[in-house]
Amino acid sequence: MEIIFLNEANLADWQSKARPNVIALGFFDGVHKGHQKVIGTARREAERTGLPLDVMSFFPHPKTVLSGGKVKVDYLIPLEEKARLLEKMGVDRFYIVTFTRAFASLSPEDYVEQYLLKFGTVHAVAGYDFSYGFKGKGTIDRLHADSGGRIGVSKVEKVQYRREKISSTRIRSAILGGRIAEVRQLLGRCYTTRAEVAGGSLSLKEYYMLPQSGIYDVRIGTGSTWHDAQIYVDSDRQTISFMKQCLLKQIDQQEIAIEWQRRVANHSLYHSVAQ
Repeated sequence: MEIIFLNEANLADWQSKARPNVIALGFFDGVHKGHQKVIGTARREAERTGLPLDVMSFFPHPKTVLSGGKVKVDYLIPLEEKARLLEKMGVDRFYIVTFTRAFASLSPEDYVEQYLLKFGTVHAVAGYDFSYGFKGKGTIDRLHADSGGRIGVSKVEKVQYRREKISSTRIRSAILGGRIAEVRQLLGRCYTTRAEVAGGSLSLKEYYMLPQSGIYDVRIGTGSTWHDAQIYVDSDRQTISFMKQCLLKQIDQQEIAIEWQRRVANHSLYHSVAQ
């Protein structure tokens, strides 16, 4: 899979390399079950037409840019993890548009012209609530018209779990609430973060979230090897530590994957045990 960072400086160059494609549009933070349905729909259309499957997203989050950096967004996963998941889903090209105020000010028609038509898009797929262009005035329902009828469109309706929409916002809330079983249902997989181990301490890598304070059953991944463990989270201090230190000797000075399984005890129980 090609990963292409798009900005105003290289836009024309990549437009010149356009080829017909089917494209999935969205931010795709977490690549949850709703996102998977969008990308799966696009993949089936690509297979039907024999065209490459592309995904176009953007970074950083619009709320951060449009607030002048005042609004902090808690990302579920970093771009490299998003790319890894998309590649597993059969994506051929992953475009990441640098989100700027200039990009946000494009009219819906200009967005479609500059980022879809000039990239060779034949068919676009997005969720029912996807928007584009200045103040989000462009919607999936008008994309066909904004393309002058040249782009076919598939709108994916909302995906629900227990009668509520699956969304990145809902997943963030579940993580912050320590509801790991719910997170797994919404993502369609275990929530997995990455951390660095150095000198006996764990440091969570950027663009992941920590769950609510408490004790968690986890699996620790080092390469192809996985270990069962328990971790204590102090979400106020944004720290994580092993309940038992014996594993540290095996994984010190390494980057590890933490696969969150379940919350087994709360913050107060940890302190009563520690005392």
